[in-house]
Amino acid sequence: MARTELTLIMPGMAAVLSQDINKATIPTYLAKLLNKAKRYDKATGLNRILFNHFNDSPLTGRDLPIGNLRSTGELIIKADPCYLHADRDRLLLFAEGLTVTEQESAELIEEIQPLLSELGELQQVTPTDWQLALKQTPDIQFSAIEEVEGRSVDNYLPMGQDRKQWLSLWNEIQMQLYQSDLNQHRIASQQHPINSVWFWGMGTFNPTLKRWASISGELPLLAELSAKTQSLIKTEPTLPWSPGDHLWLLEALDTESNWQTKLQALDKTVFEPLWKQVSKAKIDQLVLQIPGFAEYHITPSRRWRFW
Repeated sequence: MARTELTLIMPGMAAVLSQDINKATIPTYLAKLLNKAKRYDKATGLNRILFNHFNDSPLTGRDLPIGNLRSTGELIIKADPCYLHADRDRLLLFAEGLTVTEQESAELIEEIQPLLSELGELQQVTPTDWQLALKQTPDIQFSAIEEVEGRSVDNYLPMGQDRKQWLSLWNEIQMQLYQSDLNQHRIASQQHPINSVWFWGMGTFNPTLKRWASISGELPLLAELSAKTQSLIKTEPTLPWSPGDHLWLLEALDTESNWQTKLQALDKTVFEPLWKQVSKAKIDQLVLQIPGFAEYHITPSRRWRFW
C-alpha cells in the first residue's frame, strides 16, 4: 500500500522554540505534535534544507549553488547587501530583515559598480537580492550567507587562488559604502547602513531528484528549485493528502510582530488538521522541520504512545 508522508518546513520557529520562556505560548496542537515526535537536532538553514530536498545527496560544501540554479547561460554569483557590525575585534554579518528600498538599492549598486567593472555587472533582482554576472570563472570558494548570518565573518571568508583579489575588492566596497551619502542618511534616520556586500552562490547544481507528489509554498528559491526539476508547485496545499511524498513550506514566522496570534491561527488551520490526520493514520509520517534548530518526526504509532 502506498505511503503518505508530509514534510512541513516552518521558518522563523527556531527563535520561538529555542527560548524556554516561550514554551507556555506554544498552541495546543503544535505542542502535541512536538511532544509526541522524535526530535533530531539539526541546525541546517532554510536555503540548504530546500536544496537538499531536490538533490539525491545532501550538499555539504560551505556554499550553495544558487547562481547556477538561476543561470540561463551567464556565470552568476550572489553579491547581497548586508550590514557588518564591529564587535570588539570581529565583524558580525547581518542581512536578514534589512529594509532597503528599490531606489536605495539602485543607488548603492551604481556607487560600487565601477569597482566591479573588470569582473562583471552587478544586478538587482530585489532590493535585498543582488547578483553579479561574471566575465570569467574565478578560483574561489565562498560561504552561503545564511551560514554567516549573525556570526563573525572570520571563519567564512573566501578561499582559493583568487582569495587575495576578492578580499581586496570586498574591502574597497566597504570603504566606498562607508562614504556613501545614502548610508549617512540611513544612519541619521536610525537605520542600519548597507556597508558591505557578501559574495556567495558559486558551484554547479544538476538535480535529478523528482520526489514530490505535491509542493506548496511561496518563496522564490522553492519556485526555482521546482522549475529546475519540473515539479509542480501550488501556493495552497490540499487536504487530505494523497499517497506520496508532499512538501509544504509555511510563511516565515516574524517574531518581531504579534507571532503568538499568528501561531494560534496556524494551530487551527494547520496543526490541528495535521494532528487529526496523523491520529487517523491518514499520514504515515509527518516531518516538522525548523530551519536552524531541529526537526521532528511523528508517526501514528508515536502519536498514541503515553510516554
